[in-house]
Amino acid sequence: MTGKEVIDHKGIKALGIRYCKVHLGRLEEKGKFPMSFKLGEHPNSPRVWRLCEVLEWLDNRAATR
Repeated sequence: MTGKEVIDHKGIKALGIRYCKVHLGRLEEKGKFPMSFKLGEHPNSPRVWRLCEVLEWLDNRAATR
């Protein structure tokens, strides 16, 4: 892995994070989840996240239990 891989919402769910897109947006606004970005300029372009940031977030969550 290069550390630059991206995942979409389906990828987030495949990692076991069962949050809807709206909830993920709320968490992003509060700084409690990695920020997403769009791949293209079109309004319907999908939001994606950097896989390494999401995995780091999961590790941090697991460490706080």
